[in-house]
Amino acid sequence: FVEPNYVFDIGEVRIESISNNKIQDVEEASANDPLYSQQTNLAQANVDDVWQTYGTGDGSQIVAVLDTGIEYTHPDLADNMWVNELEKYGQEGVDDDGNGFVDDIYGYDFINNDGNPFEDHYHGTHVAGIIGAVGDNGIGIAGVVWNVQLMAVKVLGANGSGSLEAVARGVEYAFNNGAHIQNLSLGSIFDSDVLRIALETAAQSSVIVAAAGNDKRCIGPGTCPDGTDPQPHFPGSYSFLIGVED
Repeated sequence: FVEPNYVFDIGEVRIESISNNKIQDVEEASANDPLYSQQTNLAQANVDDVWQTYGTGDGSQIVAVLDTGIEYTHPDLADNMWVNELEKYGQEGVDDDGNGFVDDIYGYDFINNDGNPFEDHYHGTHVAGIIGAVGDNGIGIAGVVWNVQLMAVKVLGANGSGSLEAVARGVEYAFNNGAHIQNLSLGSIFDSDVLRIALETAAQSSVIVAAAGNDKRCIGPGTCPDGTDPQPHFPGSYSFLIGVED
């Protein structure tokens, strides 16, 4: 088949300043991060209950963040970055692990096609922090998981958008390099066979989380609860992954 190289982007993003509201009744899993008490999102999602029941992460899970890159030197993220050891301690300019990508120490940049997926926007680092900022380290915030491996897969550029090709290649990269979870906080109104096939393959052994848009629309799949037709937002509308709306 043939299809256009559609554009995917982060859409309209609202990042509100941290309020003065405090998290209540979080004792057993409290953290010493200075902004932790102001992270009302954790309490609203009952994340503290998960921590108390299952712990705060053991570092074994790899979460690929397909976004605008990650500021992997950030003091609240550096210790939780996924590291490709063969590339880190290999020869510069050589594909030491034979995965088809050169010097992909922390992930890969599919916008500039190099091994340096460093942030040049803000969104990817913001998402990575929500997922896995180091917890209880006395710095900044606490992520939903305190100890995790964040794989940086840059599929969106400095303007917050990227091509279908970049996103699909990023999905394949994350899958082939062992990601247990893939997070795609991006989307498009266009349904792509290329991306769907890549995601269906990845979903066989990993959990896929995608943006459903932040405008409170029903995106499907299927008829909306009120009987109206959905307004699809891809890949969030696919039935085999988890679509999340702010």
